[in-house]
Amino acid sequence: MSQFRPTTMQILLEQGKLINDPIHGHIRLNRRCMEIIDTPEFQRLRDLKQLGSSYFVFPGASHCRFEHSVGVCHLAGSLVERIKNIQPELEITSRDVDLARVAGLCHD
Repeated sequence: MSQFRPTTMQILLEQGKLINDPIHGHIRLNRRCMEIIDTPEFQRLRDLKQLGSSYFVFPGASHCRFEHSVGVCHLAGSLVERIKNIQPELEITSRDVDLARVAGLCHD
């Protein structure tokens, strides 16, 4: 009986997705965040322009609420992760870091 060995890509997909953000570079989103992003309600944020009417003056500047929320998710997770590492006496758990990411993602 042969044993199944997952490929590197399968392992990465189980951990979440790696996306390229124009401002923050590569961002890893965990499965919980991806489940939220994949909802129709969250996908509607792609159509809401962050720049408002300035989009008409500067059509090359594209920034929507979707990109903004993903960036906030990344920054919130990075901030809480850093605090967790610098101040272990606070006993911040991985779940707390995940909740900060979800809060950043859903703040709109």
